[in-house]
Amino acid sequence: MGYKFSNNNYFINPYTFVEGEETKKYEGMAKRGGNTGVFTCRIYPKTPILIPDPFDNSKFRNDDSSNDSSDDNKSEHYAYKFLHIGIGENTKPIIPGSSIRGPLRNMYETLTDSCYATAKPNQYITARPKKAFEPGLIKKIGNNWELHQAKRYKFQIYEYFKELGKPTDPNFSTMSYEDISKEYGKQVAFNLHTKKVNVNGKDITQYYATDIGNEKAEKSGYYYIGEYISNKKYESIFFEQNKIDKITPNIIKQAFDALKDTLKVYRDEKVNQKFVKSIGKWNADQHGGYANVDLEAFERNGGVLPIWYKEVNGKYYFSLASIGRFKYYTPIDSILKKKNKMPCADLKKLCKACSLFGMVGNEEGLGSSIRITDAIFEGNISDSIKEYNLTELRTPHPSYLPFYAKTDNYLSGYDDSKCNIRGRKFYWNFKPDYNKLNNLPEDKVDTKMCGINKGSFTFKVYFENISDEQLAELATLLCLGENDKDGKRCYKLGHGKPLGFGSAKILVENIQIRDFKSKEHKYIIKSCANLENDIKDWDLFSDNKFDVPLTDIYNSLDNISKVLDFELNSNEDEVKYPNVINKSNIPEIDLKDNDLSSAQWFSQNWMFGKKDDKPTNTLPNYKDEDQSLKSVEFRKD
Repeated sequence: MGYKFSNNNYFINPYTFVEGEETKKYEGMAKRGGNTGVFTCRIYPKTPILIPDPFDNSKFRNDDSSNDSSDDNKSEHYAYKFLHIGIGENTKPIIPGSSIRGPLRNMYETLTDSCYATAKPNQYITARPKKAFEPGLIKKIGNNWELHQAKRYKFQIYEYFKELGKPTDPNFSTMSYEDISKEYGKQVAFNLHTKKVNVNGKDITQYYATDIGNEKAEKSGYYYIGEYISNKKYESIFFEQNKIDKITPNIIKQAFDALKDTLKVYRDEKVNQKFVKSIGKWNADQHGGYANVDLEAFERNGGVLPIWYKEVNGKYYFSLASIGRFKYYTPIDSILKKKNKMPCADLKKLCKACSLFGMVGNEEGLGSSIRITDAIFEGNISDSIKEYNLTELRTPHPSYLPFYAKTDNYLSGYDDSKCNIRGRKFYWNFKPDYNKLNNLPEDKVDTKMCGINKGSFTFKVYFENISDEQLAELATLLCLGENDKDGKRCYKLGHGKPLGFGSAKILVENIQIRDFKSKEHKYIIKSCANLENDIKDWDLFSDNKFDVPLTDIYNSLDNISKVLDFELNSNEDEVKYPNVINKSNIPEIDLKDNDLSSAQWFSQNWMFGKKDDKPTNTLPNYKDEDQSLKSVEFRKD
């Protein structure tokens, strides 16, 4: 059995990134303009919009991936009604204003090269290596830190072999996991046993431990106890070897602090979805968060700690497994600072998005100049609303460099000075594969949500004291430069975007601008209706003072028009997550759960142990004519 890239089957990844240019921050942007009024807008769904009501749901299935009856290890799956207000016949589906404001701001930031307003300081990324780490020992005596190379000696675990249904080898030690699980880092005596194994025609010497704990044993090392994974057989003893002299105590301490942060990630239920506080049975879908590793106690009391390490361009990285997680030293905010893209913090220098939508700095803030109401549904509810099955959606994986980063140095990754993030994430517009979703086996349905694919939603955008330039940009932003119900430039709203849901067209139906007549002490409301498809033809913008701002934002829209185009990806079969196709002639029901998972595509694309550490494919640039990537085939040959 094996995997290979297909020559006949392709897909388009559901998302892409738009990088943009260096953020421009202007002086005097906090000053208010003279335009106050309201846009009346309408949302037309192109594909079903899913806005779940968190208070109107029902559980339809329990998962018990752990084979354990413990409530902590069960995953519950819910069906959600569409968010609504009112009761009975007066029920009205709504889209919260916040669900509209977010996409509008993100689009405006992109079009105007504004800052990344949601970026936070000290956001670090943890990742798994593509080459195995080396075994090592950290020694701490008082305030002195040392790193030593180590040799790994394996021994058999009785429970692991029992789980596999295989006999143990009597020539070297077998121990019970229950007896040694809490012995991490403790010193133990043992003897050496070697065994030659033929791998790809080469004889490889394997090193094992025997006579563990025997007072007459000739060697002494330190227990290393890892997490359980599929087909696991052994745990290890690390035997101390040469001290690494070129690494300073400060560098060791820095790497150790990064290891502490990595351990927190393992123990964070929101990040490590496999984390359980107690493991009842051997299951590779559970992770105990290295419960028996106490880094705080080691730092406080000193001693010897078995770890795994690697050195890349003078930087040292520590991990708790040979291919376990490690932490990059460079935070995302340091990368964003290269192009001045960190959130605005000074009212004297603001980007365009912060000037219009507002910002909160360290000591001062600026209120938003616009307010967006909830969007209220208009249409036949019973004819427009329907329940849809959703598969499990992938969480963002910025650690996967071939998709999320721009770099030529995959060994250093985000710590390479030339590495950059790809930009803001955008989901392609395309139609969901309704047939596939409707016919999902029940155990493959992650969530059910009611969606609306007909009718429309109306909402208002109030603006106060904005400049002529901001007025022109806001009008263009709302309809994306084409004020046409059948226009092809669409937003993505609500849930299920990677599956094709949420494509929507926003239309501006009316503009009212309030004009204060000081001599008459009254307000005059100027109303603009019957608006043309082309904003440049609106009477409101007939004055040539609007020519430059309209031209600039139109040019920005043309630059990303491919990402917004609903008609671009007409074949729903093409847009999907990286996938594996079964070419083994074995019925899928007889395959293991992981055999056809998208994780196999990512692994095949950026293969572990590859000499140059380069991926086979990187995510295409959003402007590329060809966005397709090859699927992976699971084959017998």
